[in-house]
Amino acid sequence: DVYKRQIRTLAHNILKDPEEIKIAVSRPPESIMQTAYICYEAHKMPLLKQLFAKKAPERVIIFSSSKMKVKELAAAMHRLSIRVEQMHSDLTQEKREEVMRQFKAGNIDLLVATDVVARGIDIDNIRMVINYDIPHDPEDYVHRIGRTARGGNDEGLAITFISEKEQPGFGRIEEFLGKVIYKIPVDPSFGPTPEDHPEQRVRTDRRGGKPSSGSGKRAGSRGGSRGQRRGKPQQNKPSSTH
Repeated sequence: DVYKRQIRTLAHNILKDPEEIKIAVSRPPESIMQTAYICYEAHKMPLLKQLFAKKAPERVIIFSSSKMKVKELAAAMHRLSIRVEQMHSDLTQEKREEVMRQFKAGNIDLLVATDVVARGIDIDNIRMVINYDIPHDPEDYVHRIGRTARGGNDEGLAITFISEKEQPGFGRIEEFLGKVIYKIPVDPSFGPTPEDHPEQRVRTDRRGGKPSSGSGKRAGSRGGSRGQRRGKPQQNKPSSTH
C-alpha cells in the first residue's frame, strides 16, 4: 500500500492532470474451498508434515513471502523424500523455466515458491495451495489461491497457516474477500494454540484509507477472562466436497 501511494504521488508530481484508472481485482471462485489454521509459528512445519503424512502431495504449491524460508521449506520437504523444487528470484530465468516445465509435466509433486509464481503463471490442475505465511497484500492472496481450480480441475483447496502476529493481516484479507474463512481446529497433540481474536483484526478507515484497530486495546485488557470475546463473526464451516 505504501508503494502504491508513492507511485500515485510521483505520477501527480510529474504529469499534468493524469487520469487514474482502477482495475477491480476479481474474487476467488466459490469452487475453491478456503480454510485456515490459527497456530504459533513453531506449529507450521509440524502441521505441514501432518498434512502430507495423511496424503502425499501431488500438484501442490506452497507459498512463502521470503526466499530464505522457501529454501528452508524445500530442503525440509526433500528430506521427507517428496519430489520438490523451489521457485524464487535467485534462480536464473533458464532454471525457472526448467522447473516450470518439470512441474507441468508431473515430474515434481510439490513446488515451494515466493509470489513470483502467483501472478502471470498459467498452470492447470493444481490441487492445493498452501500459504505457509500470509501475503503482504490481500490481492496477492487472491492471486496465490487462484492457481488452483483452473483448467480441468473444477475444485481446489487453499489452506493458510496464520500465526499469532499474522491475525490482523489475515483479517484484512477476510475483509477484502467479504467473508470469514473457516478455521480448522489444530490437533490437540500440538499443545496450546493462539486464540482467534477477530475483534483485533485491522479494519480500513473509510476517510483516510489507513488501517485502524478500533479502540487500540488488546483483547482481554478490559477485565474478565480472555475467553470472553465481543463481536466474533460467525464462521460457516465448508461442506464436504466428496
